[in-house]
Amino acid sequence: MLAKLEGHKKAVSGIALPLRSDKLYSGSRDGTVQLWDCHTGQSASVINLGAEVGSLICEGPWVFVGMPNVVKAWHIESSAEFSLDGPVGEVYSMVVANEMLFAGAQDGNILVWKGIPNTQNPFQLAALLKGHTRPVTCLAVGGKRLYSGSMDNTIRVWDLDTVEAVMTLNGHTDAPMSLLCWDQYLLSCSLDNTIKVWIMTEEGNLEVAYTHNEDHGVLALGGLNDPDGNPVLICSCNDDSVHLYELPSFMERGRIFSRREVRVIETGPDGLFFTGDGTGMLSVWKILAKPNAEMS
Repeated sequence: MLAKLEGHKKAVSGIALPLRSDKLYSGSRDGTVQLWDCHTGQSASVINLGAEVGSLICEGPWVFVGMPNVVKAWHIESSAEFSLDGPVGEVYSMVVANEMLFAGAQDGNILVWKGIPNTQNPFQLAALLKGHTRPVTCLAVGGKRLYSGSMDNTIRVWDLDTVEAVMTLNGHTDAPMSLLCWDQYLLSCSLDNTIKVWIMTEEGNLEVAYTHNEDHGVLALGGLNDPDGNPVLICSCNDDSVHLYELPSFMERGRIFSRREVRVIETGPDGLFFTGDGTGMLSVWKILAKPNAEMS
C-alpha cells in the first residue's frame, strides 16, 4: 500500500485520474467529489454536490459525475461545466466510446450523448437504449461493442456503430456488478458468487469459457499487468476482501482486507491501482513483481 486518503464520510462510488492532471478525483455517496493532490496525498479541494454520487469517470480532460436524474460534465482545463439531463433515478455506471458518453440509470435505460465539439453545449442526447427491466449496474466497452449489466441478472450486448441490441447473456443467477473487457475476453462478476470469462465463438456469439467461484458475492473488477507483464485480475467481494489473481490460471497472488466492502477499483499507470470502500476510505496500491508475491 502506498497511501490511505481519508475524507469521504460515506461509500466511495467512483475514482478517476484525468489525463495530464496531478489530481485524483473521487466521488462518494456523501454527496461530494474530492480532489486529491497526487504528490502529497492531501485533499486539495472538496466539491459539495448536495446529492449522492452514483458514479464518476474521466475521459481525456473531461470528468463525468453521475447523480440522481443528471450527469455533470466538467472540463478540468477550461473549467467549463455542463448538466446533462435525462436519466431517471441514480446513474450507477458510465463509459465513453466512439465520441459518445453512455450512462446506465436506475430505471434500466442507458442514455447516450454524442460529443459535438465547438458548440455551446458539446453534449447532445443521441439515443436511449431500452431493454433492461431493472437498474443498470455496470457498463464496459470492448471492440465495437457495449456491454451492460443489470439488476435484472442479464448482460446485454450492443453494437457501438448502430447503437442497437445484439444479444442478451443469461449466465448469471444474480445481478452482474462489474464488467471488464480484456483482450478478446469479457469478464463479468456477480452477486451469485462467480466471475465468468466469456469468449466470442466463430458464429459471433458469446459463451462462458470459464467460471471462477468465490465464497461471497463479487462487487468490482479491475485488471492490470505486473512489472513482468503478467496479467493480474483484481476483484472485490462483499466480505470486505480484495483478491488478486494471475490470469489465465486464477492462481491467487495476494489478498487485501478492507474495513468495509470495496465497490470501486480503478487502475492507473505503472502498476498503480486504487480502491474505494464502504466507509469512504480511498487506498492507493502498487503491484509488485511476482517473486515477492506481496503488496507494497
